[in-house]
This record gives sequence, structure tokens and C-alpha cells, in this order.
Amino acid sequence: MRSSAVKGADVAPPMLVPMGRPRPGRCSVLIHPAGGGLGVYAGVVLKLGRRGPAFGVRGHGLADGETPDHTVAAMTDRYLDLFTALPQPPDLLFGWSLGGVVAWELAARLAADGHRPRVVMVDSPAAGIDRDPAAALRWRERVRASLTTDGGLDGDLVSRTAEAHLDAVTAYRARGRHDCPTLLMPCADEDNAAHLAAWAEATPRLTVRPLPGDHFTAFDRERLPLLLGHLDEFLTATGPSPEPTATRPGPEPIPTGPSREPSHA
Repeated sequence: MRSSAVKGADVAPPMLVPMGRPRPGRCSVLIHPAGGGLGVYAGVVLKLGRRGPAFGVRGHGLADGETPDHTVAAMTDRYLDLFTALPQPPDLLFGWSLGGVVAWELAARLAADGHRPRVVMVDSPAAGIDRDPAAALRWRERVRASLTTDGGLDGDLVSRTAEAHLDAVTAYRARGRHDCPTLLMPCADEDNAAHLAAWAEATPRLTVRPLPGDHFTAFDRERLPLLLGHLDEFLTATGPSPEPTATRPGPEPIPTGPSREPSHA
């Protein structure tokens, strides 16, 4: 996708971003992690783009004049409104860490209206991660250290948005329930016992497929093939192969290409 945090831009770029070339099939929506960018999902988009239109939701706060959201509830409210521009209701909601949490909450809102998308979460917390202040501080420092600001990204906007997102994800607890088919891929090197128990309590249709490594290596070259394999297996197990469907007009696609964006938690 194009860079979102462009300093001095006259018009804020859209938050709902078509990723790749549109094609008939089942609609996937990828929700940003902490920092608001979508660049980390490039490999996932190549997979999901073969089964239908794929869209990303970038973080509010990456353009001049935008105020980032500090709670998962606020993000859920904002992003649900964006779905009216989709060519069809989403069949799949995908997210890493904070992105997975927001994807799960969006699915809960959609399920309440009778639509049950599949949900895929990569190392997403459900039981809060701020019980130990020292551990939470180390985690926040790791996120900050991994942020990059090239390609026209405004470092101040990126940092402010990332801090707001960290406030949201560290305070989040999964309290509701829904029965949307859900795949959780926890990272084996992280302490996920409490989160696994909380997700199991929150949904009766949970599939767990661990990934080796830690939170910040989930999408690297070594582990991405395993992640995509788990995703493919889940899609096959939870539904038929996508068939072309009639779609309503959606946003014009934004050209994709090499990009590096802040996206880490």
C-alpha cells in the first residue's frame, strides 16, 4: 500500500485500502497491528488475494489532523463503519496482535447482526498484558525499537499512533463471546497460557496452531510459510472453496509495491 503517514498531505488517505488487484470471490479484511501500517501483511495478501478481494484497514492517526484511537472499542466502532464500502460483507478478518483483537471484536459485532466471518489472530492477547509493569515496559520498548519511518512516513505521527495502540492492547480483555470460526496462532516463545485460556472461554470454535519464535518474528521469511500453511488449512476446514460472487462497486485499488511500514503489535 502507499505510505499513510505523509506529512503535509492535503487530503488524508483512505483508511480502507484495497490490497492487490480486485477479483471475484470471498472478501478478506486485514486489520493493522500497533503502529497502524499494513506492510507486514504483504505475504498474507498474496495468499488471500487469490481467493477474492482483499482490503486492509490502516490506523487512524497516521495522517495530519487525525487523532489515534486509544481503545479497542473505539477502533471497532470506527472500522465497522468502513465496511459499508466493501463490495460484500467480509468472509475473513485477519490481524496480528492488536489487529487480531480488533478483528475478533469486529466479528462479534457482525455476528450480532447475523453474519459470521472467520477470524484469524496471530499472537493476539485476550487476558491483558499489563499485570507486570516491568514486563509491559519491556514489551513497549520492543515495539518502539522495531518501528521504522522511511518512504515518506512521518515519525512523529507514527510514534503517537503506536503509543495510542499500545495503550489499547495492553488494557484489552476479551469479555464477550461469539461462535465465529477462529484460528489463533500464538508464538511459542511468548507466555501465552493466560491468553489461550481466555480465548478458549470467549469462543467455542477455536483452532490453535502455534508458531515457533517470538512475537516479532511471526512474519519473517523462516516462519511465514508455516503461518500461511496454518491459514490455508483453516480456510479449507471451515468452508468450501470460494466461488465467484456478484459484488457491488468498492474503493479503487491503490497500487501495491515494496514498502516498509510500522506494524508490530
